[in-house]
Order: sequence, then structure tokens, then C-alpha cells
Amino acid sequence: MAFLQNLVGPTPSLGVGAPVTARAGQLGDAITSQLHGTYYETTYRNNAFLLSVSTAAAVTAYVGAAAGTPMLCLFNPAGSGKNAVINKVSIANVVAASAAGTATFGLYFGTTAAITQATTTAPWNMGTQLQSGSVMTGFRNVALTSGSAANNVIPLAAYYWATAAGVALVSNGVVDIDGAVIIPPGSYAALGGSAALTSATWIGALMWEEVPV
Repeated sequence: MAFLQNLVGPTPSLGVGAPVTARAGQLGDAITSQLHGTYYETTYRNNAFLLSVSTAAAVTAYVGAAAGTPMLCLFNPAGSGKNAVINKVSIANVVAASAAGTATFGLYFGTTAAITQATTTAPWNMGTQLQSGSVMTGFRNVALTSGSAANNVIPLAAYYWATAAGVALVSNGVVDIDGAVIIPPGSYAALGGSAALTSATWIGALMWEEVPV
């Protein structure tokens, strides 16, 4: 029988290239320290991507129905050989609605044989800042007339505007999905708002990692 033994307590400072003894707590728990940000390694290795609406625009009412028009859509073609692992989703209001109303935003996802619309947007590589390297197909405010209805939704934010009272409830900003949603080949994810409120404009983004399957 083999045992993994760690040192309890602090270790002395060592120079570059010197071996380091792993440390443990009083209950045998391994002690680790995060050197970089959570997504540093995958971003530096050019596996992290972004699809965004950076110029504020109105949304078309979307609730995941087939042929709907989401704010953003990420399609993973069958045979791509990679999973899209959603890490973060963001939404923000830029111009307030000019009439009373409510809207909810959600991340919709499901399977679909194909999305064949011609108007596409190549995702940005978050490490190189170039529109290259992704096997996914992106869409911004495009009617997905060839797509299927979404099977699932994660509610993200709500917006309420009462002009008489001058009250606004805005969105949550960045929502950390933390890899809980995987878009495998032959499926898609879409960010959409349930109502196109008068005069309201929005920006938003999908951020994901591409992992070989």
C-alpha cells in the first residue's frame, strides 16, 4: 500500500527550479494556491472565445422558439470535434425604454440539425483578440429560420421600466455559468430577451471554452 505524504505547515522560500514539498492542513487536506485568474490557462492556450454585441442595439422578442431571433447565437456544427463549454454570459441596458414594460433575458440551449443562415459572425479568440481559431458559428440578431426550438433555458436577468414612476430595474451584468452548460456538436446556445421594449437598446456577450471531445 502506498501513501502520499505532505508537509504540514509553511515551507521555506526556494529559488527557481528547486523542488517543492507539497503541503497539507491539519486534517490531511492538500493546500493549493491559485496563481492566475480562473480562465488564464485556457485563454493563453487560445481555447477561449467571445461572441458579443458591442454596439448597442434593440432586441427582437425571443423565447427560444424555432425560427426566432436571439440577440446572440452560438452554433456547434455536427462533426466539429469540440464541445463549447459556456463560462460567462453578460447583458446590459444602454438606452432605457421609453414606454412602460418588462423583459427577461435568458440563455437558451438545445439540439438542432443545422443553422444555415448566411449572415454569420466569427467568434473572437480571447487570447489573440482575432476572429480566428473557433470551430463554432456565431450569429448576431439573425432570424434562425433553419433552427429548432430550444429545449432548456437559464434565466439571467430582468428589466422593468415604469415611465410614470421613473423606476428602472436593470440586469445582473456578468453571470458566471462556470462551465455548467456544455454545447456539444449538433447543438446551440442563444442569448435573448423576451420583449422588444420601445427605444431600449442592449449590449451583451457569450464567453466559452472549446474542448476536444
